[in-house]
Amino acid sequence: MHIERLIEDTSGKRFLQSLLPRILGAYGEPHTWRLHAYKGIGRIPPGLKTTADAAKRILLDRLPKLLRGYAN
Repeated sequence: MHIERLIEDTSGKRFLQSLLPRILGAYGEPHTWRLHAYKGIGRIPPGLKTTADAAKRILLDRLPKLLRGYAN
């Protein structure tokens, strides 16, 4: 099985790069995966409120287009 993951930030990608082989086994035996990191804010903001520019929410804004592409 091949798995495609859309990830909000680079730290999430690094985490999954180390976690997926532990859960699924070695890459290609029998599973493969690709991780796509986007630019997130990279941390949990204090009080769970962000001061980051909403225009930088790349993954959330592009998600409908990306899902249509994967459906094809």
